[in-house]
Amino acid sequence: MRSPVSSGWRVYTTVADVRTVAGAALRAAARTHPGRVRANNEDLPLVDASRGVFGVIDGIGGKAGGEVAAATARDVILQRLARPVGTDAERVREAIAIANNEIYKRAAGAAEFAGMGCVVTLAIVAGDRLTIGHVGDTRLYKVRAEGMRKLTRDHSPVGELEDAGELPEPDAMRHPRRHEVFRDVGTIYRDKDERDFVDVIEETIEPDAAILLCSDGLSDMLPSTTIAHLIAQHAGAPERVVEALVAAANDAGGRDNISVVYAEMPLFAECLRLTAAPLTTITDALSGEPPDAAPDAITRPRSIRRGRAARAFGAIVGSRATWFAGGIVIGVVGALALTAYVAATQVRGPRTLVVAAGGQAPFATIGDAVAAARTGDVVRIEPGIYREQVAIAEGIDLVARIPGTVTIAHDGMSPAPVLAIGGGFNVRVSGIRIDAQRALDIGVRVGAPTVTLEMIEITGAIRQAIELSAGSTVTVRGSRIAVERSIVAVPDESHATLVDSVLTRVGPGGDAAVSLNPTAHLVLRGNAFVGFGTDIVDGVTAARRLELLAGNLVAGSIR
Repeated sequence: MRSPVSSGWRVYTTVADVRTVAGAALRAAARTHPGRVRANNEDLPLVDASRGVFGVIDGIGGKAGGEVAAATARDVILQRLARPVGTDAERVREAIAIANNEIYKRAAGAAEFAGMGCVVTLAIVAGDRLTIGHVGDTRLYKVRAEGMRKLTRDHSPVGELEDAGELPEPDAMRHPRRHEVFRDVGTIYRDKDERDFVDVIEETIEPDAAILLCSDGLSDMLPSTTIAHLIAQHAGAPERVVEALVAAANDAGGRDNISVVYAEMPLFAECLRLTAAPLTTITDALSGEPPDAAPDAITRPRSIRRGRAARAFGAIVGSRATWFAGGIVIGVVGALALTAYVAATQVRGPRTLVVAAGGQAPFATIGDAVAAARTGDVVRIEPGIYREQVAIAEGIDLVARIPGTVTIAHDGMSPAPVLAIGGGFNVRVSGIRIDAQRALDIGVRVGAPTVTLEMIEITGAIRQAIELSAGSTVTVRGSRIAVERSIVAVPDESHATLVDSVLTRVGPGGDAAVSLNPTAHLVLRGNAFVGFGTDIVDGVTAARRLELLAGNLVAGSIR
């Protein structure tokens, strides 16, 4: 949980389309995950590859506040950057400042959002120029074959000590005040031209460079050497880089939301391969480099460190015999060090289990793949109709390779829901159509801590789309739901977020779309409600109902 010094805190993957930058292809991927502890995810990665815009936003405010602040910042930033007015430095500075004041205004108008805000790292890549706007303790690293360097500075007491080299990275990662920040976006009003608010950094981005933006859910769980190692290991495949980094942070404990945005220039992976050298695994001892250098220094993955080690070794050697003997010793020591290093830093990345009907993949049914999956794995489903009921209890992601082409169909012979999600880990379901051909009470049962349903469709003879267990959180994004009676009932101490979805009642029932218990939490944004009449939300006051429905469309009955 992030907290200002003077005073808390969603899951999807995206792979950006290739963008042409100075005639070269820049590939990018992003991944966000709630982690293994938090009930919700108030991180938001930002990727607009067509404009060369990348960012990470980390919410402050707890419950719905951090999520609202992060979403507000994202929307305002994208709107401002869509206007090519001013220099890139002026654009990032103004975008963050406008977002700040919009968040502040929204917080002032609703008591439950008081104190909400976010921290932001924003980057524009144009030609060979990298322009960064930064507030808070999200981070941006630039990576090249010679190493990884943090370009932003943390606006936090612990971060300042770490950046100054006064606090070693391992101690900073464990510090009890690690999550305090003294500068954020949204908690106080700012003049848009205020020069001491947004850090603006301008750098060259070389054809053999990559950039990594992340929230502290990554940097607080993995040391920079491990981050660099995983980037080097998966260079050339941005989607694998972000998956490996998020999986490693979760394997290390996943104590916070984790967001990673990664983009690489076309020569990055090739140059990394060309400069790799076996002897680099022992360069710390030969070069005198401290194992925990100040964070603003270059962090070199040991698989790509060289330079000073080779020079130091050459200075020791005075004859061919010494060279030969030394080479044997160094080779043995290097091999042992490499083995030890790999054993110490190897982190199991997520697996992808492929499902296709008709024996064209390792698994013919979704249920078989789910049974074989481990926590953090992705079950990827090829197009087709799968006539089964699916139960998830291992914290896996269920993803259609092509959104909208996968249907899980229920024949109604069993009263169980089409999809049941339980267990103690968070789950994402993306691009899947859920259909009941006979009468069914529930379409999706949510019992896991946090479940994200994105680009899904729930349809057929289903009375209630989602059943939410007490204490669970569900986010429905970019989806279409058409059911007979209601969308979801939100129990006490549970959270439901419905965003950019079309929600339709096709039956004669008179239930509200969403019903709330007294201590339940609800966020509605950018939805279209069709066929529910005017009482979309039940269990709240008339004033609260109007507030919840602001920014949503309510249409008449379709019957």
